[in-house]
Amino acid sequence: MSCTSLREVSLDLVADDGRVIVVGDLHGDYKSLQAICTVFRPNMDCLIFLGDYADRGPQGVEVLEGVMALRAQYPQRVIALKGNHEAYTGDGRPTFTPCDLIREVDAKRGGWSAYFRETLQPFFASLYLAALVAHQALFVHGGVSQRVAEVNDLRFPSQRVETDVLWSDPFDGEGEQANWRGAGVAFGADVSEAVCRRLRVAYIMRSHEPQKAATGPCVEHEGRVITVSATDVYGGRPFVVALPGHAVDEASTQIERHTVYLR
Repeated sequence: MSCTSLREVSLDLVADDGRVIVVGDLHGDYKSLQAICTVFRPNMDCLIFLGDYADRGPQGVEVLEGVMALRAQYPQRVIALKGNHEAYTGDGRPTFTPCDLIREVDAKRGGWSAYFRETLQPFFASLYLAALVAHQALFVHGGVSQRVAEVNDLRFPSQRVETDVLWSDPFDGEGEQANWRGAGVAFGADVSEAVCRRLRVAYIMRSHEPQKAATGPCVEHEGRVITVSATDVYGGRPFVVALPGHAVDEASTQIERHTVYLR
């Protein structure tokens, strides 16, 4: 099931002292979503979710429905990206493992098939692959690859580019290697530098590795890749990054200043 490609974020939506609040993987951590709702100021801020809403944690249904409700209430200010845990076939079969959501939906909503068809499938199809603040930052779930040669590769992604963006991870080296996940790539510092240069952004903010960001944002590739996490399901301390709307591009050099811990 494909997604809706690229959301280009206009900072005109953000008030003079507003923020772009970035949310990493939630993985069924509903307490974190509730805390995020107290941080988010809908008349001033923009909220970007980086995907992986369910699985692993106990309240994936509540998280998904909460994100849907937020987006329905504030459609211009709440942006939801697709993660690899939102990748299903048209008949509702997950393309990843483990998948806990099916069992959770059966228990809480009375059956997977109807709930997937009526509620989840339209939501998953509406998710963006990436969000871009022009000349400042790129937001994705997993990462990038050499196949992202220009912004149109995200506006009109091939299936391979979509897979790379959803599944890839940075590594400490150069070039690309096979990813241990069996999908996407492991991309080095030269790849992230090239993608940032081509897209004219200062950095790439992503999630996909909550363990790496268990105690706060993880900055790699000389500040060009920042990993965030909003879940405690791996034992970490959940947080969001609240970027000043007037200077989104400063995050890589002042990341702790903009980190808001949720508990």
